[in-house]
Amino acid sequence: MSRLWTKGFFLTTFLIQLLLLFDGVEGKGKRRKCPPSSWSEGKIVNTVLSNYTKMLPEAEDSVMVNIEIHVQDMSSLNELTSDFKIEILFTQLWHDPALAFAHLPSCKRNITMENKHLENVWTPNTCIINSKKTMIHQSPADNVMFILYENGTVWVNHRLSLKAPCLLDLRRFPFDVQNCELIFESYSHNSEEVELHWMKEPVTLMKQISLPDFDMVNFRTDKATLLYPNGYWDQLTVVFTFKRRYGFYIIQAYVPTYLTIIVSWVSFCMEPKALPARTTVGISSLLALTFQFGNILKNLPRVSYVKAMDVWMLGCISFVFGTMVELAFVCYISRCASNRDKTNRRESPRSRAAVYANGGCRTRTPHHLNGNVMTDSLMRNGVSVRESSVDPPQRDAYRLPNGPPPPLHFHMTTFDVAQPLTLEQVGGLPPPFRDPSPSPQPDCIARFHPESIDKLSIVCFPLAFTMFNLFYWWYFLSPTFDQDFLPVPHE
Repeated sequence: MSRLWTKGFFLTTFLIQLLLLFDGVEGKGKRRKCPPSSWSEGKIVNTVLSNYTKMLPEAEDSVMVNIEIHVQDMSSLNELTSDFKIEILFTQLWHDPALAFAHLPSCKRNITMENKHLENVWTPNTCIINSKKTMIHQSPADNVMFILYENGTVWVNHRLSLKAPCLLDLRRFPFDVQNCELIFESYSHNSEEVELHWMKEPVTLMKQISLPDFDMVNFRTDKATLLYPNGYWDQLTVVFTFKRRYGFYIIQAYVPTYLTIIVSWVSFCMEPKALPARTTVGISSLLALTFQFGNILKNLPRVSYVKAMDVWMLGCISFVFGTMVELAFVCYISRCASNRDKTNRRESPRSRAAVYANGGCRTRTPHHLNGNVMTDSLMRNGVSVRESSVDPPQRDAYRLPNGPPPPLHFHMTTFDVAQPLTLEQVGGLPPPFRDPSPSPQPDCIARFHPESIDKLSIVCFPLAFTMFNLFYWWYFLSPTFDQDFLPVPHE
């Protein structure tokens, strides 16, 4: 870890120039034994701090604080909580003339001090104002490095674990690109007292940052000045850009929906009469898509706008629902065709014969009898004679004014047909056998054939789904290729 801190230290141009001044020798890393006349580090620190007052350093202008961060790792980016976790080394450099010890007899030009002395030294109180939680690593002691240079320059480095909010825009999910930022400000001092500046290399990476769902493709830094009630504050911002890896959603969401849509088209190849099988296929496909849609949404925040995944899933559900509508239309056409066939059978010529229990008869011209046969329904010698077997004009002509209708004459003959007549072929059926419903009129929609509708659907549905795919992938996926991200430098 000390090697990493030293490496970050040498990245700053200001510190490199200071180290190269050590007796004119470049790159000396060995500790030198101080002569007996020089003071020890402890004596120098005690002398400097004994005459020191923890106040804003005296200067003609505001104190210049240089900042850099070194990113060690990034553990997560959570959509539900809209935050990300990052591990950084946070470095601050400023000049405090009151801490200079160049006038003291010392053989060293910098002193690495314990972090407990940092409480007795003025600091710019730089904080990450948008962090949800900040923790200094302890392994086992606090990972804080405090170096004091002979001219009064202070270098402080903290190893921090941060959780900061990340404003997510999921309109193009799962092809989205997210930007997460860290904002640095001096919590206690405005820009008249403290000015914040990025170093020459403000952000460095220990390694390429890759998360299970995201890749960090870029970062940028910025500086701004904000107006608060008691003055202007300098604000430093670093923005990390993450591009989502959508391979997981291709396998878990898009491929299964393709298969479900294709399965729903199998019903077009079934017979129109196979209603249970076709209904089962459609309902199963619709339930599968609905369950899959809910399984994806439970891992996302409840945003009110429409996401790319919503467009896809709702579009697929609409196509499956369309197959159910097509099935209902085919069933309706089949029913209309069936009713038309029944109407054609009912309009065929009917035999006007009356059926007797022991033989057949042909209706003859009615004559007056001596009341041995009634016009309604009468059973004599096993013979049934009904008024309906006589034509209505002839029946009404022989009906008495205030009494039962007069009797009629029928001439009995033998069977004159080769086969017995069915109930539908016999004219004048008794009331229990009559069809009370009127003959339905065939609809114009019954002219279509169910098989023709299925043949048309098996062409139109895949064609419409193909057009939907072309528009969807062009609209949501093309911007991810158009964005030109600079390569992320890392150590």
